[in-house]
Amino acid sequence: MFKLIINIFNKYKFIPFIFFVFFTNTTIYSKSMYTSLSIEESKSKIEEGLIIVDVREESEFNESRIPNSHLIPLNTISKELLVSKFGQNADIIIHCRSGKRSKVAAEILTNDGYNGQIFEIDAGIIGWIQSGQTTISN
Repeated sequence: MFKLIINIFNKYKFIPFIFFVFFTNTTIYSKSMYTSLSIEESKSKIEEGLIIVDVREESEFNESRIPNSHLIPLNTISKELLVSKFGQNADIIIHCRSGKRSKVAAEILTNDGYNGQIFEIDAGIIGWIQSGQTTISN
């Protein structure tokens, strides 16, 4: 059996690579270069002056938001938009309602090659409110 596997490896040079990836559960390529934060970690980053990006819709933003946050709905977010608003290397913290859209936004920006550090509030504004943090509304 072992000789058969060796013969297959020798004949098909790409097989060892596939074998390695499949049997070692190795991720070959991942651009996930953002950090999910707890509410306390998020509060600390915000106090450090990070730019807060809210990726919810305008009606949600008007209802309740983190002070000093900037509305950039998920369907409009891009590296180019953030660079035009905040500069090339601005560190940001993204949030949404529950944490799902903020992760999608972080992935979009990461895949676009955004240069600043990207953080996202894992529990979203729901967790922010439940932990008693400050919000404002229109």
